[in-house]
Amino acid sequence: MRKVVILVMVIVGLFSSIQLVKANSQPKLKKEDVLYVQVYRLNGETRSFKENDGYEEVIINKVVNWLNTASPSEEAIELELTKTPVVSIMKLKMKNGDVAVIEPAYNCVAENQVKTCTIADGEVLYTRNNKKVRLKSLALYDWLLVGWKYESVGAPKDELLEETLYTRYFSYLDETYADFIMCPKIDKVERKNGDTRRHIVHASALNYSAHHGDAPYDRIHITLTDTPENGVKITQVTIGKGISDKESLIQCRRESE
Repeated sequence: MRKVVILVMVIVGLFSSIQLVKANSQPKLKKEDVLYVQVYRLNGETRSFKENDGYEEVIINKVVNWLNTASPSEEAIELELTKTPVVSIMKLKMKNGDVAVIEPAYNCVAENQVKTCTIADGEVLYTRNNKKVRLKSLALYDWLLVGWKYESVGAPKDELLEETLYTRYFSYLDETYADFIMCPKIDKVERKNGDTRRHIVHASALNYSAHHGDAPYDRIHITLTDTPENGVKITQVTIGKGISDKESLIQCRRESE
């Protein structure tokens, strides 16, 4: 009986080790490690998304999140493809000089000494440091093939207008709040006593120091009046400590409210 118990424990241990190795093979990236993402099609179309562009950084974060949350595929990794359709290939340039490649995965069938390969729907190959991993991610797959072409160029006009207004009002704040410059929003503007020249403004932003992800964001809420006779007057300032990830994504327009 004791031998049976030991044997079962060994089998369980081996199975757990296999599962652990398999889990550890899943690629994980930190968004702050990526310098830029470049996508190009074999017909010559190309586009880059850079880390130092505030709007394009959001797109890089989206790609990294898809990669990190993709699930492993059990299908074989085809290493020799003689003929491939015109598809997109993505390169992620890291700040340490590494280059990772994401490309569509293929399913191949050999029949009568002829090998036929077709793109595997919803699956990609991730290569870094000569190691290939096949992953399942429909969102990443769709974006790799066509989604990147339809990303907006630069921030929308309404977002730029909000940033401009927030910058104007931010200058009236005490230096105590100097860190609250990330993802500024004008949450609400209302006329004061119905006058089109006098307004009450509600604005918000996140603290920049938390953007590395070491701690949750804090959020500032500012209420002010803007009138011809008195200019800008701050009437209320409150700080929300440690807001949720969902709230911070909404603040930065990365998730729908």
